[in-house]
Amino acid sequence: MTVWRHADKPEAGYGDLLSKAMQIAEENDGQLLWAVDEGPQVIVSDYSGQHRQATHEVYSFLVTTWNELQGWLPLREAFRADWLPDGRRMSFKQLREPLRRRAYPRFLELVGRLKGNLITVMIDNRVGSFVDGGPRALAEVLDDCFAAGMPDASIEKVYRLALFVALLQSGLRQERQPSLWISDHDETLDSFDRRERFARLATYLTYGLTGWRNAADQDFMTTEAKNLPAWAEDLAAIPDIAAGACAQLSGALPEFLAQRTWTVSVPHEVDRDWRARIFGDWLTTPHGILRHVLLRLAPDSQGEIRASAQKVQRQPFFIL
Repeated sequence: MTVWRHADKPEAGYGDLLSKAMQIAEENDGQLLWAVDEGPQVIVSDYSGQHRQATHEVYSFLVTTWNELQGWLPLREAFRADWLPDGRRMSFKQLREPLRRRAYPRFLELVGRLKGNLITVMIDNRVGSFVDGGPRALAEVLDDCFAAGMPDASIEKVYRLALFVALLQSGLRQERQPSLWISDHDETLDSFDRRERFARLATYLTYGLTGWRNAADQDFMTTEAKNLPAWAEDLAAIPDIAAGACAQLSGALPEFLAQRTWTVSVPHEVDRDWRARIFGDWLTTPHGILRHVLLRLAPDSQGEIRASAQKVQRQPFFIL
């Protein structure tokens, strides 16, 4: 039985391409994803590539359940006691600090013991806008979702994030399943008004994909919330590290080959950013029960935008 529910909504544009790629990948690998629809769902997200020098934007989402989280929290407490008892946060940017660097491989071992799905979306900057007519046209139509005068780049970012959240709702959540979403705190969600507008947009997009009329509530908080529990910081570090590492690996990972499925080998480059290399090595070894999928959107050799869902394995490098 497949886990991912593809909505088959061509009007969702690039979102539909990404969802279809996930469906094809799961048809060829029955262990691509865990079902995460029993008990309250927990989603944690982070992003990378939001600067001028970046060639890709990367959005990473950890999706698990409250029930699975309860079995993982004691393991997290033991890790903290042994490796980072002072409570300092793990994050990709801070891994060069000696104590965090020492704890990094052990943290990845801990991550691998959580039953859930780590879904990373990598968007090539050559893709351009996700919106026909550009982001300004979208803001004019959905003026209750975007503040007046919002820059085009911010409109685009908000739309992409809302679309990815809606895709996860459609693909992995049940209509009456409660959900908690913990997001990185950035300009997209840094005020009550912006969070309300974002929630409205995500609701519209989720309805468009699912047709849900009586969806259970999705609670929301950012990593800057005053009432954020300590364990949530470690959960948030998982997509943070995944997004940062995949952004560094973007030049080494394949984009799209003119086949429904394919397998390619990627050389192990010792001079690559060591943080990304350790993460990549961890993905290719038996690392517990966490499952990771990379969704990639990029133009092919003819300039047509293509989507692929990629799963990393030890020799050979296996792409679906």
